[in-house]
Amino acid sequence: MNTWQPLTAHFGVRIEGPDLRSRAMADEWPVIQELFNQRGLVVFRDQHLDPGDLVAWSLRFGDLRIDSDTQYLLDGHPEVLVIGNLVVDGVTRSLFVNGAEEWHFDGSYMAEPSLGSLFYAVEVPPEGGDTLFADMVAAYEALDDDTKRLIEDRVAVHSWEIVHDRLAKQDPTRPALTDEDRVRFPPVGHRLVQRHPETGRKCLRVCADSVSYVEGLSVDEGLALVERLMRHAIDPRFIYRHRWRKGDLIAFDNRRLLHTATVFDTRKYLRVMHRTTIVGHTWDTPGPRCTDQSEPTMTSKQGA
Repeated sequence: MNTWQPLTAHFGVRIEGPDLRSRAMADEWPVIQELFNQRGLVVFRDQHLDPGDLVAWSLRFGDLRIDSDTQYLLDGHPEVLVIGNLVVDGVTRSLFVNGAEEWHFDGSYMAEPSLGSLFYAVEVPPEGGDTLFADMVAAYEALDDDTKRLIEDRVAVHSWEIVHDRLAKQDPTRPALTDEDRVRFPPVGHRLVQRHPETGRKCLRVCADSVSYVEGLSVDEGLALVERLMRHAIDPRFIYRHRWRKGDLIAFDNRRLLHTATVFDTRKYLRVMHRTTIVGHTWDTPGPRCTDQSEPTMTSKQGA
């Protein structure tokens, strides 16, 4: 196995030296998977992956979700979502996220959020555009006992409409929300504390940018609780900052981590990421408002 180095005391590893296109790397998959489950974030640098390579490696982690924002899917590879500030002929061709730091876990508005994602750096700015990750296992374990008791069985209700409206403010070309969208993604509840299915450790699951209220509390009380938990969750002691280089590949565990992009000068620089989204069992218990929110998936494969 190529050597690996921890990124922080709590989570994350960087695996040194591999070329993921090498057939020999297939033999290392069990170790990579275990590092992903136990450390939550795996970084590979200096890769040279085409979209087919990215999809093949992503399928090792599980089935892939085809994103509902179809206007940002990569031509010829619908399982790859393009993220950044790519504009072609005046039309935004990537999911644009640069207005501010916006901590979240992907798919919080879905009954079954994604298991994780892989991000591949296609173009990166020379300054800015980092990605921050925060460890919700360490954040939960650092809470005082009174707060743990307060939130143990609390359910926060997440809204796709809130997420959509926030994204539309950043990208005026984003299509308007339709009645079909509202039916497809109704409000869904997630417990503020979840148990990671692989490690059994409890995670704080909070996402202020999509929560509309907390069950059993007034709207103001619930949102104040969420904001307090968010301030705790993104304390610097729980955070890893990834400074991207072209060719970086990151696999991160959405069940355990919050993340956010950071700002950069979009007038001067281009930032383009290719993202795949892994589906699979996430929480120990499903969202209380689970409905059929299925999306097309790609079948997982063991070969790469």
